[in-house]
Amino acid sequence: MHEADGSNYENESVLLELDAPSKVVIQHESLPRYVLTIRLAAEEGATRIVWNQQFGNPVAAARLRHIVEPAN
Repeated sequence: MHEADGSNYENESVLLELDAPSKVVIQHESLPRYVLTIRLAAEEGATRIVWNQQFGNPVAAARLRHIVEPAN
């Protein structure tokens, strides 16, 4: 990832599973490492999105909780 100020951040991910149109699983290889599972389901004329991030390191998960939960 590249910011407007010129900063660069590692952001490598691997697609682990794609079950279109209802599920995507991505493994984030750069730190912090996690597996992201996104599920989509039709519900009352809309789409319900369930977003689950499983961190490999519980300390990293706790440190990022204040950012991850409200952002997602």
